[in-house]
Amino acid sequence: MIVAIVVSIFSAQGVLAQDELALNDEYGYGSYEYEQQEYTEVKAVELPMAVQEAVARDFQKLRIVKAYMAKDNTYKIILQDNDNNKKVVFASANGEWITPNDNKS
Repeated sequence: MIVAIVVSIFSAQGVLAQDELALNDEYGYGSYEYEQQEYTEVKAVELPMAVQEAVARDFQKLRIVKAYMAKDNTYKIILQDNDNNKKVVFASANGEWITPNDNKS
């Protein structure tokens, strides 16, 4: 009986961890987790004007909640809407949307 209880507890924790991973993947955190280590957090006002304008133009209903800069002057931007839904986008310094590692071969 005790073994069954212990097994069920560990199984429940595994399911919760999988749900958390799925949630992270939905917002792009899980799939780009390694990218976080290459980026340094910066204030949104420190983003180049071209990037700020691109966000305002292409994501009008979202606001910047976090911004990160890489050594190669690319930016990881976490956007959020009024319902707390998040979206992760990547941009070059001139405001063009990119995918991570676009200019790395």
